[in-house]
Amino acid sequence: MPNPLELQLDPITAGWTYIRWLGDRKQIEAQTTWDKAVIDRTPELSSWVDFCYQIMKRGVLTYAYANNHFQGHGPATIEQFQNLWHEKGLPEIEKPHRMKREPSLFD
Repeated sequence: MPNPLELQLDPITAGWTYIRWLGDRKQIEAQTTWDKAVIDRTPELSSWVDFCYQIMKRGVLTYAYANNHFQGHGPATIEQFQNLWHEKGLPEIEKPHRMKREPSLFD
């Protein structure tokens, strides 16, 4: 998915969506040991914070995943996203709810 500033149309087509932050595999693998972010993507993540807030206000459930190839360390990307969210004074991000396990045919 392109940066949200590049979107021409509304990409939301359901009551939920997911975002995957990926990166250039070859470029990042040459620079990292997977223990910290090695590429600064603050401006891009900041625009994603704005975009996610807008879709949250619409009541759209959002799942966001950060691949290690985005900045060099997926957990650091999520932490940075959360920090940017809080710096902008946005409402608390709801923690995921564990879904009740549905019985299977074999129960």
